[in-house]
Amino acid sequence: MSRLQDVRNGAEERGCAVSFKAEFLAELEDCLRGYGAVPVNNPDALATFIEFVRALPESDRRLRSLEGVDQGSGSFWNNPAVWWEQVPRFGAGLPRCGSAECRKLLDDMLDEAISDEIDVLEMEIRELPG
Repeated sequence: MSRLQDVRNGAEERGCAVSFKAEFLAELEDCLRGYGAVPVNNPDALATFIEFVRALPESDRRLRSLEGVDQGSGSFWNNPAVWWEQVPRFGAGLPRCGSAECRKLLDDMLDEAISDEIDVLEMEIRELPG
């Protein structure tokens, strides 16, 4: 059973919703362990990113924005530019990743999710009658 499923099941047992941050961390940890959405080229860098995200407060504007932009559309969870390009390559070619690289990855993930969401909305507008 994946870590994400464990997180969801635990929340359901307690009768509460899983936070975006908990789901995000579970998905990243699955990738780190080799059974997530994508393979990882630099596990040490991804582990650093996971710790960076874990240290962020739930109220961090980037986490709140990612959670908000993804409501119902999958612009974050199903975004190939995030999960098949950015996450696997994070830290490739760098001797060490720090908070600056982690902030940039999180910002890039947010930018990509917002861009995807805008594309979806523009397409829906074009499909409106009249």
